[in-house]
Amino acid sequence: MDRTSILNDYVTDMSAVEAHILAAVERQLASDDTARYPEAVSALTDLQSTLTKHVTALEAYNERTDGGGVKEALKEAVAGALGVAAGFYDQLRPTDKVSRMIRDAYTATSLAAISYHMLYTTALALKADDLAALALGNLSDLTDRIGQLSETVCTVVAAELTDEDKTIDPTVGADAVRATQAAWATMEETS
Repeated sequence: MDRTSILNDYVTDMSAVEAHILAAVERQLASDDTARYPEAVSALTDLQSTLTKHVTALEAYNERTDGGGVKEALKEAVAGALGVAAGFYDQLRPTDKVSRMIRDAYTATSLAAISYHMLYTTALALKADDLAALALGNLSDLTDRIGQLSETVCTVVAAELTDEDKTIDPTVGADAVRATQAAWATMEETS
């Protein structure tokens, strides 16, 4: 397999991953349940914007390379099928729907982030400096979104528990954000 084909495969895979996540986030934003939690709407809207920008940039990269556009069309069909399955899964949740949506968005975004590690390393190894820069920039965008989602899930869980009359202390959301973010900061300090 030649260099261009390898790069096209990786870029097409990355585009499909983010397009699939984008479709799920758009469904989450369309949910009446989500609309009740402004912090969830804000985090998901920011993620939607980031993913849209990434998919556009990846597709543009592939369009500039030989054979990239054909592979892109095939991956979009697969991503569409996966998106339908994820949408069905979302409907199976009877309670705590929005916090679980945020959890799922966090998990999917983490998958995209680790995929960017792979794309970046591949681009470096194959001396595709423009692609390496794109991958690293997109990874940086995602780390910001992951941080935002990790804070949002705490406040949404507390709000959902309160809305469902399941909690004794509805003010724990902010405390949970502080403690969980401190846990991440501790990890960074020891690295």
